[in-house]
Amino acid sequence: MIKKILVVLLVLAVIGGICALVHQLKVAYKNKKELAVFAQEEPFTATLGKVLVVYYSWTGHTQDIARQIVSLTQGNEYRIQTQEEFKSSPAFYARVKKTLKAKTYPQLAGQLPDVSEYDTIFVGAPVWWYTMATPLYSFLGQMDFKGKKVIPFSTQGSNPGTFLKDFTANAQKAQVGNYANFNNVGPEYDKAVHNKIVHWLNNL
Repeated sequence: MIKKILVVLLVLAVIGGICALVHQLKVAYKNKKELAVFAQEEPFTATLGKVLVVYYSWTGHTQDIARQIVSLTQGNEYRIQTQEEFKSSPAFYARVKKTLKAKTYPQLAGQLPDVSEYDTIFVGAPVWWYTMATPLYSFLGQMDFKGKKVIPFSTQGSNPGTFLKDFTANAQKAQVGNYANFNNVGPEYDKAVHNKIVHWLNNL
């Protein structure tokens, strides 16, 4: 009986591994196909006025995109920070799912930015459980954008889920502009990702 159970578990593990590999190959193909469009460099020509780039970053991917926007637009940077430091673990992901369901979002640290002096405000975060990372829910719940032009962006493994829909529903009094999402890819795509950012900004 035990031997049969072990065999079943082994078969399930093999099937799971194959499914994970197929998914990774599909994501890699999708990334390569999408970023091939941005192989050609184009000059930065956007006129966005005074810019503020707000972001929450957990692993550094969102920060990388945010700082490229700051560099291109000569904007100011504001990083959303939580009172509690989040550490990666299986328990953490289960906790995030529970937090999203209960809408008990984390406490933020630091003073909120004054957006009154800015013409364009970028706001970005990673995707968690196919929606916005919970600290962004906390931030948006405390902000009044006062009719400002707000441009959302996200980073994710492969699927942005309902990020834009949820952002739009929670960005109080914002004029939500053209959203962009960026898959987390390797350094071999750095140039293409940068070109994608430039193209996006030029077309806002």
